[in-house]
Amino acid sequence: MVACFKRSFEVMRRIQRAAREEQPGDQWSKLATVAATLVAYQLSAHGPLLRTSALTALPESMRHQMMEGSNRVSDRFAAIIADGIACGSVRAVDPFIAAQMLTATLNVSATINRWFPGVSRDEAIALHAKPMLLGIFSD
Repeated sequence: MVACFKRSFEVMRRIQRAAREEQPGDQWSKLATVAATLVAYQLSAHGPLLRTSALTALPESMRHQMMEGSNRVSDRFAAIIADGIACGSVRAVDPFIAAQMLTATLNVSATINRWFPGVSRDEAIALHAKPMLLGIFSD
């Protein structure tokens, strides 16, 4: 189980790092790219990533360590959001709360096929990541 968590954290870190270092554009574009890439990954043959609800299956000592790993992933989202706020590409919000919301949204995105059987990856991004980033009433 610990190996599965570590793999999930590494996948998320790799995608976050690639967007920050290699993706052109502002922080908003990078954040949207990370979200879309992770939703697509969740639905790919390589996914899904381990859900944080699996933490309850770990002994307390391991749970704390894995929670720290999860928080580091979320903190990287907060950094992208904070940088976006500073440059004006992201609306001023609490970056830590927004990062936790984004992490939770991406965490549950692996289950979108339960609600929409047969949904394509592009449709899943539009149905799941887009409302998180733009609001549920966005076009």
